[in-house]
Amino acid sequence: MLSRATFTYDALVVRDQNDWGTALTDPTVLRALAHPARLRMLDLLTEGDGATATECAQIVGLSPSSCSWHLRQLHAAGLVRPAGPSGDARQRRWAATTPRWQVALEDIDADPTEAQALDVTVTQALLHASDATVEAFTIAAAQGDETPEWRVASLVSNSVLRVTSDELDDLTETVRQLLAPYRRDARATPDGARTVHAALRFVPAAPNTTDDHPELTAGEKSSP
Repeated sequence: MLSRATFTYDALVVRDQNDWGTALTDPTVLRALAHPARLRMLDLLTEGDGATATECAQIVGLSPSSCSWHLRQLHAAGLVRPAGPSGDARQRRWAATTPRWQVALEDIDADPTEAQALDVTVTQALLHASDATVEAFTIAAAQGDETPEWRVASLVSNSVLRVTSDELDDLTETVRQLLAPYRRDARATPDGARTVHAALRFVPAAPNTTDDHPELTAGEKSSP
């Protein structure tokens, strides 16, 4: 991943860790994060009074016992805490200890080779978890399990932009400011509000011939 990028799993590429979450630098913690199902469970565990392994299973598509094992791994890494009385592991409530977090390659407390590997692994898990959330909503909408209002309001879109690095930096900051008012506690949301997964990915595409020939439009190629 680009070394200057910082990722958070509430969907933003950000620079300001004071505003956007705790910087995670411990390789042990990052290895615990590097699993799409655990990332999706952490989303659920930031809501209200947390969730049980059984409730997590309904979201991520694993068995309650598998979710219970994943939760114990997150607990060992300090990423979740018990949120209720102990008892049946599948019915114990868990809550996230760090609702917002971020990872920057240059901050990982490991040698460069391990840091690069961890950065790639966590990023891949983030992307897989995000895709799974989008797919779940798309299937539910197609099956009529979502209301027309939410189907119309949702958006999955790809765009091709031509920008400088400074312009992209400005664009990212503008989007961050637009989203900031909606990053609010569940207790402060209006009636009818739902948790929405907003996944932003602003990354340069691989170089191609159109970068060398800006007069070409999409779909056109230069001749040798």
